[in-house]
Amino acid sequence: MTPWGEEEIANHQLLSGRTILQLIPALDPGPDAFACIEAAAALDEAGARALVAGGEGPLVSELQARGGVFLPFDLTARNPLTATFNRSRLAALAESEGVELIHLRGDAGFAVALHAARKLRIPLVAEDFGPAALVADTTIFFSQEALGQAEAVWPHLAGRFVRGLKGVDLRDCSAQDIDPARVGKLRESWGVRPHERLVVALDLPDDRRKFFLVAAAQLARKNFFENEAQEVRFVWRDSDGADLTSGSFEAETRQLGLDRHVLRVAGGERAVACVASALVAAPAAETRLGVEAQALGAPTAVLQSAVDQSVEAVLATPQVDLSRRTGWIIPPDSPSGFARAAEEALRLGATARERMALRASEHARAFSSERMSALTLATYARHFRAT
Repeated sequence: MTPWGEEEIANHQLLSGRTILQLIPALDPGPDAFACIEAAAALDEAGARALVAGGEGPLVSELQARGGVFLPFDLTARNPLTATFNRSRLAALAESEGVELIHLRGDAGFAVALHAARKLRIPLVAEDFGPAALVADTTIFFSQEALGQAEAVWPHLAGRFVRGLKGVDLRDCSAQDIDPARVGKLRESWGVRPHERLVVALDLPDDRRKFFLVAAAQLARKNFFENEAQEVRFVWRDSDGADLTSGSFEAETRQLGLDRHVLRVAGGERAVACVASALVAAPAAETRLGVEAQALGAPTAVLQSAVDQSVEAVLATPQVDLSRRTGWIIPPDSPSGFARAAEEALRLGATARERMALRASEHARAFSSERMSALTLATYARHFRAT
């Protein structure tokens, strides 16, 4: 991974005056459009010309407000004649605009982008979507595990591989900016008493509900909830407007004898919920949630699924020393592991919790949108070092 710090200066020097074209299927809300707009804004600040071609969407105006230039282009055409025409059309567009590098976000339009880049003899940057992406001049991988696997399988292409980042907007993720009155209001809306400590399931999928309840039941069997010093509630947070009378949650809770210890709620500001929590449980598949929780200083447990074996958003033992831990990584079939994490988090003293919060907040900044943009610009700049 490119070191953070010096690369920003180098990017500005190497990219000033350049014209960079990003291709995206549509500027609809989502991580790809967010990354595209952030990169365009960073390019504009670096003195480069930031072009974005793709389908229109509600974020076009934001792109333009932040220095990007939008060019309508259909990357998703499936008609063979249209796709063939698009190859020539994109090449002509890129040539007329003086494009010096193309960055394709996703796999839609890869053949079109590759044709244009080869015809104009300019670099093509692609994101990992499978072996086809490896013919690009640079391929971006979004996890260290994926990068390592690619280097092992295609060592002769390793020089083309770089580490990228799906950045998170952390500008509103500061615990200091959340008024205690908002925390009190949230607790009141949930029916939680001021002194009760909360273990909050933050947007966990429904198939993790049983996992969450079993972990709570294991603590109950140890009489953990009966300790007056704890006064703990496990809170399953559903989305705003969710029907809390639907499903079998209450029946499962009663069956496990957790009526007094587990609460199901709908909505509430996510950031405020993190600040109110003694422990946040977030799904590994949603890296953003774990990063935001840590940025807010909340002890965070990331729950893996069978397909989410690589977790970088949280530093946990045994991968790091206890002194560097920012949270817990819970295997997919280990409610007992989550129960232990909850017990450890709830037993943290004030000093230990504060130190963990500081480590977690610092670690979260490594996944910020600013760092994402710096790494993206560093990837572009590597193609202009010898020119």
